[in-house]
Amino acid sequence: MERKIGIIGIGNVGSMLLRKFVELKLFSEENIYIANRSSEKLESLRKKYPSINICNNNIELAKKCSNILLCVEPLNLPHVLLEIKPYINDETYLMVSTSMVKHEDIRKFHSGSITIFMPTLISMVNGGVSLVFHNEHVDKQKKEFFHNLLNSFSEVKVLGEEDINVSQNLTASFPGFFAEIMLEFVKAISKRSQNVSDEDLEHMLLVSLLGASRLHLEKNMSFEETINRVSTKGGITYEGVKVFKETLPNVFDAALNASISRYDEISRLASKSIDELLRTQN
Repeated sequence: MERKIGIIGIGNVGSMLLRKFVELKLFSEENIYIANRSSEKLESLRKKYPSINICNNNIELAKKCSNILLCVEPLNLPHVLLEIKPYINDETYLMVSTSMVKHEDIRKFHSGSITIFMPTLISMVNGGVSLVFHNEHVDKQKKEFFHNLLNSFSEVKVLGEEDINVSQNLTASFPGFFAEIMLEFVKAISKRSQNVSDEDLEHMLLVSLLGASRLHLEKNMSFEETINRVSTKGGITYEGVKVFKETLPNVFDAALNASISRYDEISRLASKSIDELLRTQN
């Protein structure tokens, strides 16, 4: 399989993947091709990675690479797909970093190998879970190629496309959800603290969270077991846990409903955009 890769879109996801590819020596700079709407970002990357291949546009990249990572915003993806459609073929392997544009819509531009994946910010520190869906044209060799890339800095979980939507709340969306929950927790403690700074409170919380995660993963301890060990009936933790148990289900249901609703809305808008673009081409 060709050991070249192209990345269209050098935003948060594209730049993270590029950095990992170089940092972990998954590709040499000479075998990486990048294209982006902002020429300023490309020029800054040229200084950082002097041997990387800067493409003037998406078409140039599509002509030169058969392995293409599409790391653009969901509502921009239809336009990029239309742009490169004449320059891709059955040998092209498209790897799309959003599940908000459905496989059935991407297939309107490309009938070959398509992988849809949801990366996570946590991969910046070689962690987290990347959710992956392969269509029926992704053969064993392509799967190994893709999994070897992502396994270098995250855990790969292959799911059906229909399950990625809700599961990404535990992976791709988690850093944002977690940060907001922890921020509100720190604020609540800060109001009751006399001489401890918010920075110290945040640090203590993060160190405790890191230790709790290790406890679960390394000691194979379930959430229920942890609660039972720490929360003694009648104790201070028990009283706090009771409040969380009563109030958090509604909070999480509301958050998930809002997230899933927006996901579905963006998917519908992308699908509509694709149909309109293709209609104008005919």
